Amino acid sequence: MSMNQPTASPGHFRDLFTQQVQRPEEDLEMDRAALYLAGEEYPELDVDSHLSSLDSFAQRILAEAGDGASPAEQTSRLGRYLFDELGFRGNSEDYYSPDNSYFNRVLETKTGIPITLSLLVLEVGRRIGLRYRGVGLPGHFLVGLEGQDLYLDPFNAGTLLTADGCRDLVERLFGDRMTWSDDFLTPCTKYDFLFRMLNNLRGIYEQKEEYAKALGMVQRMRIVFPTLPSLYKDIALCHYQLQEYRLAIRNLENYLQAADEPEDADRVRGQIETIWSTLNRLN
Repeated sequence: MSMNQPTASPGHFRDLFTQQVQRPEEDLEMDRAALYLAGEEYPELDVDSHLSSLDSFAQRILAEAGDGASPAEQTSRLGRYLFDELGFRGNSEDYYSPDNSYFNRVLETKTGIPITLSLLVLEVGRRIGLRYRGVGLPGHFLVGLEGQDLYLDPFNAGTLLTADGCRDLVERLFGDRMTWSDDFLTPCTKYDFLFRMLNNLRGIYEQKEEYAKALGMVQRMRIVFPTLPSLYKDIALCHYQLQEYRLAIRNLENYLQAADEPEDADRVRGQIETIWSTLNRLN
């Protein structure tokens, strides 16, 4: 962190994240949004320093790729530089560490999970003029080169795949439990990308029973997709685990109203009654 940069508050980073996400998709800066997401966990995070690192990676690739290199050749060079020369890699030893999902820590430790390493590729690629899109396969995440049958697997050292290779990958992961669909290769939006990052962290923190942090993730998921009714239930769960029972009830009621008589309405009403009973016993 630069000496003259004061430590930002988590609320400041939440505001910055919100401002990014509310932009039109073409204006949304994924690298900044991901760093603002991380800033609530790491309030001393120096955003500009990490952005400068991405700039330097791109400059090195451009300098060595040569004039007239095709997008496929540039993709190959990008993969070699990030994964062979710099040593970025998938963290299979400690896959569920929260640090694998925070972009600043990925840049610092050079380890991550598929989606955060894909973000690295996307943002370095954008800086050298390549049109990449995130591709959320079942159980995995890749980067696709727009308009070409070429995919890069950042978690597996930047392996280059075709669509058939992606299908083979899914079949290795799931076997007969998953039927391949070409729809799996549909590029995700920037909003989908951020939502998936946040959802990964939510799941990690819920498994660790760190419900205050899980709540922060769901709150930001609602910033990304504010009209998704099911998120009210996720928020209610966190409040319940934190023994914030009235807030849990309020969010379950919000869910019933927003979802307009969903299929699980009776079950949710039962949960509300159960929480009220808990409150009455406490009083």
